[in-house]
Amino acid sequence: RFNSHCDFLSPSHLKPMRKLSSLLILCWQPVGAVMRHHTLLKGFLSREIKGRFAGSFAGIMWTMIHPLATIIVYTFLFSVVVRIPITAEETGTDIFLIYFLSGLFPWLMFSDGIARATMSLLGNANLITKVVFPVELLPTSSFLAGAVINGIGLFMFLGFLVVTGHGDLAWIVLPGLIALQLIFTWGLALLVSALTVFITDMQELIGIVLMVWFYGTPILYPLSLLPDWLRPALQFNPAALIVISYRDVLLLNVIHPASLVILLLYAVGMYLVGAIFFMRAKPAFGDVL
Repeated sequence: RFNSHCDFLSPSHLKPMRKLSSLLILCWQPVGAVMRHHTLLKGFLSREIKGRFAGSFAGIMWTMIHPLATIIVYTFLFSVVVRIPITAEETGTDIFLIYFLSGLFPWLMFSDGIARATMSLLGNANLITKVVFPVELLPTSSFLAGAVINGIGLFMFLGFLVVTGHGDLAWIVLPGLIALQLIFTWGLALLVSALTVFITDMQELIGIVLMVWFYGTPILYPLSLLPDWLRPALQFNPAALIVISYRDVLLLNVIHPASLVILLLYAVGMYLVGAIFFMRAKPAFGDVL
């Protein structure tokens, strides 16, 4: 009778549990590497950021010059050359420039991070094959560098919104929204960086995907310009949910818990897929590179 009650401990029943535990361990390893080797991560991140502006006269000041130039150029473009009508009832503002930038800076944090992470392993092939260290720190530092550089532009834009009277208590969810975006980007960065080791055309493919993804996300146009039958499809576009959530909070000053829950599912799901694939492919990096 005792044996019959312990059938769930038989090897056949333990296999799914062991498989699940091994997957959980794989998922935790990038997080553990960041926690244990945070000093090394800071070094990689500093190298990524400084390397972009190495040898330039302004140096790290370009991290502020770039977003300022972006704001100035698009101010001219959408105030003088192109005028796209929007309503404050729909978007929270009748100034298209504000509407556009509230979606552009979150997108740049995402897309620049992915573009940088794509070549993070191939670009450091000599380091990977000669030194033993947590390789997952490379795509992690690459996507974080994109997030930091473009995040400066986002915070400058937030300052502009505060000055123009758009600040609101709803902004309290911004740290959580940024965290969800970073988790989603991290998972995708791990995935594409690992795929690039085996598929060298990934760099060109990612460039095309990001271009199509940009125009498939309501950054340049309000939702009212989309046909009714196409709007539900945006629920399957994580970048669209991210951009819309930023605008809901920043411009409309509203919080939609359902959208945040969906974003949470996307972020966790993307991280799990990216981390598992990366850690399983990691032993083969040295042979392929």
